[in-house]
Amino acid sequence: MSQGMLGALLPMFLWVDLQGKIRAMGPTLRKALDGDAMLDQPFSDHFRVGRLQDRIEPCGAAESCDCTVVGGAKRLGDCGASLLTIANERMVHLTLLSQPAIGLRGEAFALGPQGRDGTLMNLSFGFYLREAVATFSLTERDFAPADLAMELLYLQEAKSLVMQELRALTQRLDGARKQAETQALTDPLTALANRRAMEAALEQASAGAAQGGAPFTLIQIDLDYFKSVNDTLGHAAGDYVLLDVARILHEEMRAGDLAGRMGGDEFLLLLRGAMTPEQVMHLGDRIIARLQEPKWHEGRECLVSGSLGVVMSLDYQPPETERMLVDADTATYAAKNAGRGCCVLYRDLEMPKT
Repeated sequence: MSQGMLGALLPMFLWVDLQGKIRAMGPTLRKALDGDAMLDQPFSDHFRVGRLQDRIEPCGAAESCDCTVVGGAKRLGDCGASLLTIANERMVHLTLLSQPAIGLRGEAFALGPQGRDGTLMNLSFGFYLREAVATFSLTERDFAPADLAMELLYLQEAKSLVMQELRALTQRLDGARKQAETQALTDPLTALANRRAMEAALEQASAGAAQGGAPFTLIQIDLDYFKSVNDTLGHAAGDYVLLDVARILHEEMRAGDLAGRMGGDEFLLLLRGAMTPEQVMHLGDRIIARLQEPKWHEGRECLVSGSLGVVMSLDYQPPETERMLVDADTATYAAKNAGRGCCVLYRDLEMPKT
């Protein structure tokens, strides 16, 4: 069979003679490895035989092989006669010395009677197909029509694209889930926590405090005169006031605190960590002062104030969410009855506490 016909059938063939020199290559291997420059060069100058490189094999051709044979043996691959060993074993794994990251695998056959014409290897890039195609600019024309290499590469590329799309879809779904969870716990107008989020945070804080964790304080805020703003200036002015109140509360919160809108003109602050009654009352007075600052919407003044009711977890053994919310509401109404625009601490009211 001519080399041209052999190359058409086996575009990755490699022929090494008994002297260990490269006699011929298939067109694809020649294209990838600058094979014309390798012809008549020692096989061992360009290839390493897998994990068997350091194995000592009888040369078996001491008379016909022109390589230097020490003690009748050569390292596998140092001469063509030693390569007949892998021809007997059939399977061969090669590493390109010029591209150590790319390997070759295939079958080896002895040529001629008792291998006198050397070794023929029918190779492929195997697991390194993608790297080889990219490194050597190979196309489907470089592979035999019956070779499944390009089909496998297309499948690998398709799998990679599918995996990328799946990862992107997972990220989008995860982002959508997180966004939905955030929206479910956020007041749509003010972007503060909503009632559901506040009750969950309060339950968590109560459970922690009951087990010896950090204490906390609740401040309930009811806006004074808000109904008048809505009724006389319209809902747009009312929404403007609520947004301004949310801004004030956000600015007054410390890191770790939580502000929420419980509905309508009712707000709740969860202050995590130990605070003295004096500190809480000082914060309440500062919030009231800011709420009473002039607010203008479309040239019309919106006058509001705030009545604040305060409960502290240290006054409850153990702190119970429902009871604390009821007591905060009681303190808030006490503030309204006291003339509005003030802050009342529940523990200061003359009523039994548990």
